[in-house]
Amino acid sequence: MNIILNKITSNINSFLILFIGTITNLLSDKQRVKVGKLLGNIFILIDKKRKAITFNNLLLAFPNKKQNEINNILKNSYQNLGITLVELLYIKKIKNEDINNFIEYENIELIDELLNRDKGLLLLSGHYGNWEYLAYSASILSGKKLNVIVKAQKNKKLNKILNEYRAKSGNRLIPMNKAALEIVRIIKNKGMVALLADQAASKKSDIFVDFFNRPAITYEAPAKLALKFDIPIIMGFAERQENFKYKVKLFEIKYDDIKGNENAVELLTQRHVKYLEEQIIKNPNQWAWQHNRWKHIK
Repeated sequence: MNIILNKITSNINSFLILFIGTITNLLSDKQRVKVGKLLGNIFILIDKKRKAITFNNLLLAFPNKKQNEINNILKNSYQNLGITLVELLYIKKIKNEDINNFIEYENIELIDELLNRDKGLLLLSGHYGNWEYLAYSASILSGKKLNVIVKAQKNKKLNKILNEYRAKSGNRLIPMNKAALEIVRIIKNKGMVALLADQAASKKSDIFVDFFNRPAITYEAPAKLALKFDIPIIMGFAERQENFKYKVKLFEIKYDDIKGNENAVELLTQRHVKYLEEQIIKNPNQWAWQHNRWKHIK
């Protein structure tokens, strides 16, 4: 019976996503944002477990904020998830030559500049703003295909649908659970790997670094790979503006000063996490607070 119910639920969810995708193709930028906000409000109502996690995360990160401020960030964060989903489902309709109408880079040329070092490249970001547009547009505007590490959805049919949108630009998607050896292969071939490194990692194999003044278990792979293969790292975030477009400023995370340090992996991990934290503080409404970031205790 459970198998049948799961299959029915899977089909319903997939149909809803396809239906939303069809609707978004008919809407203006402003209308898509409104639909995304509506979806976010629905998520709040039906996602009680995650809502509790979100609220607790915000209390931990901002102990001095009043409850109405916390509630406002919570609402906006959920709405950002809705907007990101709706905009992901619109990607298929975007023409490559029109991508500048949706997202603007201050320095996209940094990708070419660092790739010219002939060492490969790591692209880091987080679940901030519209990370889906970030990966899609970086490929189009740089003229380079990315190898993007993605976490598979439990709903296989839904996972296939979403990945079809993500791969529209030609980016190659690599499931997170199969990524370790493939990332090393790509880097040895001087390729680009893009990943989001802002969710809780494994307590057995990763490391604790400070995040909003609390120890948070964090993936050590980006720092380990960079240090082992001397790969440059770029970080950037697609931040939504009032006109519904996104702006991105890329920057290199340098680490020459810690090479050879016995704690280099921890120091470099702390460095990129600090950059993420600074971006979140700048606009906490656009980060996905729904993940249980502090579920492991040091």
